[in-house]
Amino acid sequence: MDPIAALWEACMNALKPYSSIPNSTLFILALAFLLSFITNLANRLLVDVQKLRRLSKEVAAWREEFDRARKSGDKQLMAKVAKRQQSMMKLQSKMMWDRMKISFIFIIPFWIIWIVLSNFFGHSTVAKSPFTIPWILGSELSFAAWYILCSFAISLPLSRLFGLTPED
Repeated sequence: MDPIAALWEACMNALKPYSSIPNSTLFILALAFLLSFITNLANRLLVDVQKLRRLSKEVAAWREEFDRARKSGDKQLMAKVAKRQQSMMKLQSKMMWDRMKISFIFIIPFWIIWIVLSNFFGHSTVAKSPFTIPWILGSELSFAAWYILCSFAISLPLSRLFGLTPED
């Protein structure tokens, strides 16, 4: 047996205890928490949050001035604001790049985790919703649906806890 096949088999065997509810439900919830915690921690340690906030406020102030100039039709004000447009676009690009660096670091490991777990759980039910969400999820949730719900529910509170939200 080649090493990749052996590793794959070991992963599938290690996941067997989590193949049915409630273990699958709790395992995926814990995994969503762990992955969100790791990415938020990395953001906190590797990104200058104060600088991003400062730049974000500067861009927002410029955008307000730009909107005001556009609505008023004042050509002088519009010319003044337009002069700064290029530098504001550069600031926005820099802010976006600073945030994306973390995504690039984690994308391959997260894809590998996603592929392994998607293959393990398939389309089986890993969690049950107390109510039905028609046309979208139903009441029986697959791995993908449950992970996405958990991830969204966990991500915002953790980012606030780490002080990563723009309004902090």
